[in-house]
Amino acid sequence: MMKYRLCFLSSSMFLLMLLSCIAFSSDVVTILDENVDDVIKYLTNGQGKPAKSTNDKFKGNEALKIGVEGGDSQNFNPNVPDWKFEIVEKPSTSNEFRYVTFAWRKDGGEGIQLQLHGNPDTWGHRYHGGANVRNWNPSIQVSKKIPAKWEVHTRDLFKDWKKFQLTGIAFSASDGKAGYWDHVYLHQGESLVSVDSKG
Repeated sequence: MMKYRLCFLSSSMFLLMLLSCIAFSSDVVTILDENVDDVIKYLTNGQGKPAKSTNDKFKGNEALKIGVEGGDSQNFNPNVPDWKFEIVEKPSTSNEFRYVTFAWRKDGGEGIQLQLHGNPDTWGHRYHGGANVRNWNPSIQVSKKIPAKWEVHTRDLFKDWKKFQLTGIAFSASDGKAGYWDHVYLHQGESLVSVDSKG
């Protein structure tokens, strides 16, 4: 009798652990990773040249390429359909997040930028590598040199910008030949499972 009871408890604990793992996956939202075609469809603004890159990517099978064709050299949408992600200090629901992780690489030029649109402050949530070529501010420099090779960065959105509602995104190649983005996620905890420092 005791043996069966112990086996039952062990099975219950295993089930709870499994459910916890499943629940944890809901704490991450994929912005860009193996869904480049869908992302390009909602990047309805800007004068860059968006394309799916299958040869140059951080990991997986594809990455987003923004070709520099003059103009503002970016593609963006301030109001992506169904985007009303709450950036908060202590995420507790499936629509609340604190961190963003992204991978990028730059082909030529002096800088690259990722811009996040939200309420309040519209486009006032930016990160750049190398120079802030367009002088779009405020913007936090995450690396002094352009990422000639793939780099991955995780940022604390609440610490950087305080509370806001994320509604849109801009992939800004700025100059040079092209910018590449991959592995873009929102997540609740500081660590993101399977994030590598190199491609």
